[in-house]
Amino acid sequence: MLKTIYSRENRLLLKLLREVRAARGLTQADLAKRMKMRQTDVSKVETGVRRIDFVELRHWLIALDLDMPAFVDEFERQLPSVAALRKT
Repeated sequence: MLKTIYSRENRLLLKLLREVRAARGLTQADLAKRMKMRQTDVSKVETGVRRIDFVELRHWLIALDLDMPAFVDEFERQLPSVAALRKT
């Protein structure tokens, strides 16, 4: 089984996190400050070098002023196009 860190679904998760941050007009440094972490750690998450768990994802979304259900809805909305890529 493919490790989920390398999955298309995980790449979608990271893409959405980057897009939300950018849509909010925040730099990685801005988000890091809100989360009391280093900019390099934000970069590592966004590039897939470092994983985040469910609880950290929740804190990440709070820092981005986005609730979890809205984020999950968008993830699920985009997931079929990601799954279609897997079959090709």
